[in-house]
Amino acid sequence: MLDLRKLGVGVARKPTVDGAVNEYTYPEVTQSPFFNNPPRKIIFINGMQNSGEDHVRSALALSWVQMCTVIGIYNLSSGFLADFAQCVADKNSFNGPRAVLSRPFTNSRMSVQDALQALARNACQVAVFNELRRPENRQREIFAHSQGNLILSNALQAIAAVEGPSGVSGRVVNTFGSPAVNWPAGIIKRAHGFSADPVAWLAGFDWRFNISKVGMPLDSANPLTHSFLEYMMVDPEFLVNRFRWGGLRMTLSLDEDGLAECLADMGGNLDRVRRVFEHLDRRHNSDVDDVAVRYVGHVRKRPELAARLRSDRALRDLLIKAMDEGYTSAAEKDAITYLRSL
Repeated sequence: MLDLRKLGVGVARKPTVDGAVNEYTYPEVTQSPFFNNPPRKIIFINGMQNSGEDHVRSALALSWVQMCTVIGIYNLSSGFLADFAQCVADKNSFNGPRAVLSRPFTNSRMSVQDALQALARNACQVAVFNELRRPENRQREIFAHSQGNLILSNALQAIAAVEGPSGVSGRVVNTFGSPAVNWPAGIIKRAHGFSADPVAWLAGFDWRFNISKVGMPLDSANPLTHSFLEYMMVDPEFLVNRFRWGGLRMTLSLDEDGLAECLADMGGNLDRVRRVFEHLDRRHNSDVDDVAVRYVGHVRKRPELAARLRSDRALRDLLIKAMDEGYTSAAEKDAITYLRSL
């Protein structure tokens, strides 16, 4: 597996201006037949204390995991104290006791000019607001790390204030180490946090257990981590834990149908699908065969996905191994026969 913590930035353009917007693609993934297939781009906002090089490295790592081009919106760092003060202001801009406007933004319309004025204290917030309102970006997934979530939540609330609930309804937001508490209604939020990430604690106790959590970073003796690259390194575990109930390496229940459908919805990103099945095989061996059967069921209903799987021998062999070990049910035998026929 690629060590994302050692990822170089190559010739990628490093931003220097707060709110700068650039596109990034990890070079090697463009060689894959599954890159950007079907065509897609995603949006990324970095956290505090990130240099332009840090921003590029994070965007490239995300491009590698998601196998697509990343639209990076740069959150400029001005040093720890200045960044921290900005975070506090960001956190209180729309929902704190000293909010810019006292009326609930999601329940009444406001002008674009007023929204921009409310966001203007942070140039990156203005850039995110403008980018998310572009027609071509309205359906794109958004990824935000650390302070980037405060910026994103404010921008989305401003969009809801200007356009009404339809402006944010159905937008898919992926948060990592988020300190943000308030989000507009209607978004689809997928939250990720290391159990000992102190920044994620600022969002409050996860009493509904909606955050996908991982206890320890990969190959690290220090549980107190907040790095976006560490989040990307254990992407398969975070994804599985989104559908899992349990802790301390014990799984009490796993939504096998939901996980299999999620993997099928990744379409041509079979490298990521394979990494998830490798994780299941190592850590959830009693569940991997059931997920594999259900995943193959989705493949059989999607000719374009079957065509891609036909060219990925490694994933097919892994699925067959998962279903062929131990007791093999009739459904597993049928799925294995299908895979061998591809």
